[in-house]
Amino acid sequence: MTTRKFNGIEYPIPGLNTAMEALRPGASFTLGDGKWNDWEHESPPPTWDELDAELNRQRPIWEYYEYERLREKSFPHVRDQLDMLYHDIKSGNIKNGLFVHAIDEVKNQFPKPEGPPPKYP
Repeated sequence: MTTRKFNGIEYPIPGLNTAMEALRPGASFTLGDGKWNDWEHESPPPTWDELDAELNRQRPIWEYYEYERLREKSFPHVRDQLDMLYHDIKSGNIKNGLFVHAIDEVKNQFPKPEGPPPKYP
């Protein structure tokens, strides 16, 4: 299953392979012309409705953590963060320096959603 890890939380990246792994763990297959080819699993292939339902279960948690993915792309590079932190330490401005402002700017631009994340087994 294709997943993403964040702060010790692992959540699925929605897609056909992820949905298939959730529905038929260990299945081996190819897909061509909308048909399952080379199907290898003890159970028959899932229906398109089953796959769609599984993707609909995975999407809310993916969407919940969108803020995390956007923050990751927007935070200054680590070397720049360390440079900001160094200068803040040297100037004695730890609580309100360049580093804190840079991180707060991104966190304010992409706030964490309110409430707990959606449950996903």
